[in-house]
Amino acid sequence: MGKARLLLTIPFWVLLLASGVYSASDPGEEEPKVEEAEPAPKEPKKLEITAPQTSVQQLFDLDLRRWPEERFYENLTGLINELSVRYGDEATATLLDTAELFLGQMMVAEAESVLGELEDVSPGQFRRKTALKHAQMLLNGASVDDFETSPLNEDSRPDRAFWSVLQAIATADGAMLNENLSGGVLGLIHQTRPVARSVLPIIIEAMIETEQLTLAARSLELLEDFPDLSDAPMGHYLRGRAAEKQNNQKTALVHYFEGIKGFDRYAVRSRLAIADMAIMDGGRGALMAAEDVLENGLDSWRGDQFEIATLQKLHEVYAAADERVEGLILLSKITMRFPGTEAAERAEAASKDALRAVYQDGFDGKIPLSRWLSVHLRLVPAYRYHPEYARLVEELADHLMSLGGTTMAAKEYQRALDFRVDLKDLNSDWVSDEEMTQNKLKLARAYAAGGQYQEAKEALATLDGAVDIMVRNDINTLRAKIAAQMGDADGLLRTHVMSPSAENLRNVSHALWEKQEWDGANEFYNRLWAEYPGSFSLSDATYLLIAAHRTGDRNTATRVVEAFPGMTESENWVRLAESFLSQPPDVSTLTLDAANGRLDRLNSALENIQGNGL
Repeated sequence: MGKARLLLTIPFWVLLLASGVYSASDPGEEEPKVEEAEPAPKEPKKLEITAPQTSVQQLFDLDLRRWPEERFYENLTGLINELSVRYGDEATATLLDTAELFLGQMMVAEAESVLGELEDVSPGQFRRKTALKHAQMLLNGASVDDFETSPLNEDSRPDRAFWSVLQAIATADGAMLNENLSGGVLGLIHQTRPVARSVLPIIIEAMIETEQLTLAARSLELLEDFPDLSDAPMGHYLRGRAAEKQNNQKTALVHYFEGIKGFDRYAVRSRLAIADMAIMDGGRGALMAAEDVLENGLDSWRGDQFEIATLQKLHEVYAAADERVEGLILLSKITMRFPGTEAAERAEAASKDALRAVYQDGFDGKIPLSRWLSVHLRLVPAYRYHPEYARLVEELADHLMSLGGTTMAAKEYQRALDFRVDLKDLNSDWVSDEEMTQNKLKLARAYAAGGQYQEAKEALATLDGAVDIMVRNDINTLRAKIAAQMGDADGLLRTHVMSPSAENLRNVSHALWEKQEWDGANEFYNRLWAEYPGSFSLSDATYLLIAAHRTGDRNTATRVVEAFPGMTESENWVRLAESFLSQPPDVSTLTLDAANGRLDRLNSALENIQGNGL
């Protein structure tokens, strides 16, 4: 094979010579460390790019320049044809050539596929296969185990530093990186243009981050030989980062804002860099600009760590600007977009305390109710599946109930119940039966307090399976109250309340009174008077007096009459009560006047009762 075929024209090679970065030296000697190079001429003379001279060493283990880029298809066709007629070691050698051809074009996946077919090779070919495999791994961003013994790390290779830089980046070995960066740039002349195009930006960024800025500036000049990179977000980001490292914020921002016009990863990184600068600045204007940049770029890159980084950075900006609601919505977006990831777990943990803080401001009255409810409605879609959010919604409903907002409270209780039903379907451990029962009971109470008795009755019907004695008593107490309000006397009397309240006793007593079951009415009104004397009213006393009179219970009637003066200042009421104790004259001795007197007393009693709503 002629030497002209072995060498590859590298368009940026002359730039290396012109910049002073490259100097001819013995490949076995250590490359001199560049301290401070002379600045490049303002208008360097444009030289014709030619193939390297024959004095450039051929690297037999791995030499990507053997396969000129412009002859890729012809070479690939020739290798395929050779494979059809070669066997054994010759076929293996052809496959190794094919892998090397692919690597020279940065077709790393194809090279890996070819090398994967070569499980066993002869001792004479093992070294070359190892070199190709290590190159494939390093060009793919992976590290090589025992790199010290790799054929790519031998001192005899003039591009040893190039491969060492890739290994150092893959393993985050700062010492190895600093030691080899200068020589790593020189090693580019032993690679093909596709390899240089892919690796040069990585090496430049490593120079910038290790603050070898003079070397980075010269290497950025080499990037101009690739206009599609230099004028793209990649080039602008690298220049912006270099300027930022030199504390030239204005120039950095100019390049970053050029970089965000694109849609690749370097455009994303430019946005993140602008956000970092804004957070460091801390000014309201800078933070608003960062918000705008990040929000507009959310949909331009999706699905990997760069989207996560963008969302997290936007959350940092919101936090710096004290925009807690927007920050909470963003945390929820991270949780939903990347479930099961570490980022989602951190976002969920952060949102737990932040949610409580936002709602606590409402509970404490630090924000107006209207604004609080507006914030609440914004958070509902984002957090309906958060395990603890239903509890906050229930507490909001409790707060609304305390303010008398029964209709709004009922809506929030229903919302909390819906959330818990969904959560229980997702994970039964997230919601307990007790929480569900209390939520339904509160919903029924809110309906009843707002006069929506049918809705309250239907809500209680879902609690028929409750087994806890105290809960069952609470349910029956409310059910009895609703029956009383709906005029369902039979339903009220069928509902047993273990520890009846004054209201329950009054409702039962009145239901019995309305049904003219005087003995029962007399019993329950007496019980109300005995158990809740402070709640026993003039109305209750009147009903009891009538029931006692109808049953002939003169002792109870006498007690009620004696109590009347302490319940009312109305003499008419007292006289009315006393009239129930007077004995009517014997019918056989009735005269017209006596009969008229009894009728007058009856009419007077009826008028008093009707006039007082009884």
